[in-house]
Amino acid sequence: MLASGVLPILQKMIANTDAVGAATALCLNLSCLEEAKPIIGTTEAVPFLIWVLKNETDEQCKLDALHTLYNISSLPSNIPHLLSAGIFDGLQALISHPSEHTEKFIAVLIYFASSNTARDEIIATPGLIGALAAILDVGEPVEQEQAAACLLILCNANDKCSQMVLQEGVIPSLVSMSVNGTVRGKQKAQKLLMLFREQRQRDPSPSPTQPRSETSEAAFPGQDPKPLSKSVSRRKVGKAWSFWRKNKSFSVYQC
Repeated sequence: MLASGVLPILQKMIANTDAVGAATALCLNLSCLEEAKPIIGTTEAVPFLIWVLKNETDEQCKLDALHTLYNISSLPSNIPHLLSAGIFDGLQALISHPSEHTEKFIAVLIYFASSNTARDEIIATPGLIGALAAILDVGEPVEQEQAAACLLILCNANDKCSQMVLQEGVIPSLVSMSVNGTVRGKQKAQKLLMLFREQRQRDPSPSPTQPRSETSEAAFPGQDPKPLSKSVSRRKVGKAWSFWRKNKSFSVYQC
């Protein structure tokens, strides 16, 4: 496809506001080719795809755009260009309007969480941590597993991120996952709980008179945990994800 001169055609389609769906689908097809990933990842296709996430109303277009960004994010050399193009703004736009993109949404974040620079941007982008926390609460088991894996990467050696996650009230969800999740989900949940426990032991709560909750006591025995109530943003995101869970259609496709 590359040898046949498809890239100039793609550029013309991107510039045509009447061909958004076709251009997005072509980007997706090209992104399945390993030799095309470094090319797509450094062209105007990236800001176009982010624009689709932020502005397009057609869910299939959004899903195609997200899947394309997932494919090209797998190439580490594309990460800086994706960051400079504002990919997290595009992902942020998806949070309040969940669709059948949850797994790809988390998978993209996992790719970026492995980069130090990108990790800081994830933590700094409003809503992303809350969205992951909400998925722990209302997501499907595989999605919960992915969310826990992503949070584990983000929180490892980052006390600030751990505090943000704890403020989202994730302990009950993690305790539940450690018992009822997938095999890998149980492992990730247990590792997160252990990580939070170790961090609390290094930095104990200054207020020993705080009331304990039964769930928190089970997660952190012998300690006085800080309040773990859900943040307002997470409650809003959680409602959105929960509503989508009851109404989504299971349209799945892969390269």
